[in-house]
Amino acid sequence: MKVMTFNIRVDIPGLQENAWRERYKGVSQVINDQSPVIVGMQEANKSMISDVMQNLLKYDWTGEPRRKDDEGTPIFYRTDLFTLLDSNTFWLSETPDEVGSMSWNTSYPRVCTWAEFSLIKEPNTRFRVFNTHLDHMSKEARIQGIKLIGETIHRLNQTSHLPFLLMGDFNDVPSSKTLQYCEKELHLKNAFMTIDEPVKEQLTFHDFKGEVQGEPIDFIFTSQDVIISDSKIIRTKMEQGYPSDHYPVTVEIELKK
Repeated sequence: MKVMTFNIRVDIPGLQENAWRERYKGVSQVINDQSPVIVGMQEANKSMISDVMQNLLKYDWTGEPRRKDDEGTPIFYRTDLFTLLDSNTFWLSETPDEVGSMSWNTSYPRVCTWAEFSLIKEPNTRFRVFNTHLDHMSKEARIQGIKLIGETIHRLNQTSHLPFLLMGDFNDVPSSKTLQYCEKELHLKNAFMTIDEPVKEQLTFHDFKGEVQGEPIDFIFTSQDVIISDSKIIRTKMEQGYPSDHYPVTVEIELKK
């Protein structure tokens, strides 16, 4: 299965040639061209989701915005392949069930959306997906946010231990405490270990410039019981420009039997 994480850059005034109206068809085209079965989006509000869905076939989505009419971290999935069994959005704060809550000097409310799926052809095969967007300013918020996500993963696994994916815009680089927590404390596998590019040429936030020199901040992690076979940074440029200021990242995975 191919999965994708994609920060699509929220629709705000002042982007001019990179305005959402010039980009949303490109976002849909990239998804259709890559054909991921799961997409974790960041910076997507309800109207943007509606625009993207106009050109997507066989997909539905789940998730809640960080505040009313604001952006969120929705999870898109193929309805012909998966049944959505359960899902929830929680806030990366000291009061995770409180809509719009903020802690740890975060600049905006930050959320994580998770979903549990079963395969339609094999209903007993289940897995979970966690999709997040960590704070871009506060190091403390990133570290505490990822720890809260880890606690949520552990709590859900106490009920039923399932293979899972953790993806999103982490706003941090591989050597950071945030990413090291994922690998050393949560014991997750970083899909970038399979990518066929030098570490210093794995830039994922390019600010609509198309650059490649730099380190990634967008990641897909998996639990140990998921097989990772390939990972790619998708640098597709449309006729009208790049579909986002982030490159989407794709990973080929297999759930162990």
